[in-house]
Amino acid sequence: MFAVVTNCTASKLKVAGPARELYTGPSVQRVVRVVDEARSRGIPATLYIISARYGLVHENDIIEPYDETLSGKRPEEIKAWARRAGLHAAFQKIADVATVILVVSKPYYIAVEDVACQSDIYVLAPYKACGKWIKTGNFNKHLVLRKLLFSLWSKRG
Repeated sequence: MFAVVTNCTASKLKVAGPARELYTGPSVQRVVRVVDEARSRGIPATLYIISARYGLVHENDIIEPYDETLSGKRPEEIKAWARRAGLHAAFQKIADVATVILVVSKPYYIAVEDVACQSDIYVLAPYKACGKWIKTGNFNKHLVLRKLLFSLWSKRG
């Protein structure tokens, strides 16, 4: 099983909805499309989103729109928020049962960095990261995600 974890975006629906639909920003929607494509080919993949308000949410969790972000916060503020939000425990729980692929911007990586550095996860990012870091650009992470998912699935033998 694969767990793809991405981060929320400022662009959202104006009404409550499933997390995968609430975040209308292109970065989340590109990841949603990759996960959907993987599933259509039989790859067991689940999407989680790190929400600046709700912590770690499952793609089908119904949540209300909000206007909060981790961007612009100092690393110590982000890490304190992550502890309060129960993000580390939730992230570790997923890492214990799935191959985790983290596709997040730097502030959201900082939020789970402590767990990421202790777990054997993939991190697709343009910045240096712990885990199995795969360097990407800012706008091609979803393409790297697609390639990685299909490659890992084909090697499962």
